[in-house]
Amino acid sequence: MSMKVTRLYTYWSPAEAQTIIEFLDRLRDQLWDTYGDQIISLLQEASVSQDVDELQAKLEFDDDIEF
Repeated sequence: MSMKVTRLYTYWSPAEAQTIIEFLDRLRDQLWDTYGDQIISLLQEASVSQDVDELQAKLEFDDDIEF
């Protein structure tokens, strides 16, 4: 696989920068409306697979607790 480089201007006028920010906000909102549930599921699956410690899950939890 070869790396692709995308070049962007790094200087915009304040009006151009505002236009880009507004566009990105609208794009984010539209992507969230379209894919939000799928993104949540993806993040939950990734979180579960990273957080599970197999040894921890096999511990017994029937210890008597003295107060």
